[in-house]
Amino acid sequence: MFKKPALIFLWFIATPLVLATSVLSLSTFNKTGKLDFAADFSSFEVTATTGLDPQVLGVQVNDLRPHIVENFLKGTTLASYSNYIVEVSDKYGLDFRLIPAIAMKESGGGDAARSNSFNAWGFGNGRSNFNSWEEAIDIVGKTLKEKYVDRGLVTPEQIMPVYAPPQIETGGKWAQDINFFFLKMENL
Repeated sequence: MFKKPALIFLWFIATPLVLATSVLSLSTFNKTGKLDFAADFSSFEVTATTGLDPQVLGVQVNDLRPHIVENFLKGTTLASYSNYIVEVSDKYGLDFRLIPAIAMKESGGGDAARSNSFNAWGFGNGRSNFNSWEEAIDIVGKTLKEKYVDRGLVTPEQIMPVYAPPQIETGGKWAQDINFFFLKMENL
């Protein structure tokens, strides 16, 4: 019925559409809003910061940040507090990576914190005590907001001279480590 040129023309139109549909259905968007072909297909999520419509291809997308924090803290004491860490970060207008990055730097995600101190962030040179992980996370978030962010100290390099002054003498190792942890979370 169809002539050869018509079939070839139809093939050139249909093939890209079929390929595009297949790629979209077999891939997810990563946290930057770009297609991620190596993504975990168990969920279809995009961060709230991508600016994408929360409905993509009829699938509800959620905030990926708790998942990123949980993967970053995997196997540590604080891993199960990932959702709360992101909530507190939002509450105080912090980069969601800051609280877990400092906890990882200061205590391996809470694993090296003094027993029952709930102090994974080295507050008071590690001598401060909190009543629970939730209380600690909230106080840490509030402190970072009031004593650092509100004063214009938002990058690890700006925070370090106040948070970890001896690290200046080490060439900024504290800030370098926090930036390394930020990068790790960006690549999860």
